[in-house]
Amino acid sequence: MDAEALAIAKRLELNIHEPKKKKRKRPLEEYPFHQEVYYLKKMYSQFLSKFKEDNFAGEASIEEMKANNRNLRNYIKEVMNVIDRDFKERTGNKDNKFVLPKDSEAIICDIMDFDEYVKDRKYSVILLDPPWENKHVKRAKGSGTEYHMMDNQQIQEIPVCKLLKSDGLVLIWCSNNIRHREAIASWLCSWNLKKIANWYWLKVTKYGELICDFSAHKNPYEILIIATTNNCDRWNNVPDDKVVISVPSGIHSHKPPLDAVINNCFPGISCDSRLELFARYLQPSWVSVGNQASKLNHSILLN
Repeated sequence: MDAEALAIAKRLELNIHEPKKKKRKRPLEEYPFHQEVYYLKKMYSQFLSKFKEDNFAGEASIEEMKANNRNLRNYIKEVMNVIDRDFKERTGNKDNKFVLPKDSEAIICDIMDFDEYVKDRKYSVILLDPPWENKHVKRAKGSGTEYHMMDNQQIQEIPVCKLLKSDGLVLIWCSNNIRHREAIASWLCSWNLKKIANWYWLKVTKYGELICDFSAHKNPYEILIIATTNNCDRWNNVPDDKVVISVPSGIHSHKPPLDAVINNCFPGISCDSRLELFARYLQPSWVSVGNQASKLNHSILLN
């Protein structure tokens, strides 16, 4: 938040090392995922000692802290207005305002209707970034947002098991919400899948600093839950608790592409039969499905 950024910058400017004491917050031990937080703190500490200096040099100035990415936020707001307009007015998948990667395919439709488009195709990787129900988004509904939420039961009805190869992988992005984590466990059971790994995306600034502190209220990471079919033993040795560290996009909820990580950790997995549900951008050799599929492939983002 801008107010928080200004407060931090002011403390540093005045050489005040300790923030003003606030009302006591919930202890971290009461946070349902506190063990994840402790693990990620440890991994971040190792990152600071081994990798930060070589990959994220420098530190933010006081003026940068005060600005708090204001220029980027204003730019993204302008750009997304153009993208929203052009996406609504597009004339098809070959609209020259949208750049389509090699061998990619966009199926722009309601997610509950896409089954009729894919027919009997099977996929080696199915990636989901579900539009979780969110109080903030509900409050913002009147502001023109196009974020279409789905409840957990609706997502469970997607025929994932029918679309997956016998040794295929399902990867699901999830927020740090106990209800959503429990929903995914229910989905996997319904889809006859078993969880094989939790991976974490730890978000840092361009200087390698966490985008926010670890706490019992808000945290600088998201989890990627990985599953496969119940009878598959091919991926028994997949690395668990893997941490990917990167600078997040300025576009809200834009996840990093995972092809390189998948290919490295799952050697031999097919590269030409991958499906993303609730997609907003296309990747080479992926089928991307959703009512905003290909939206973030607008040529304006190449500038």
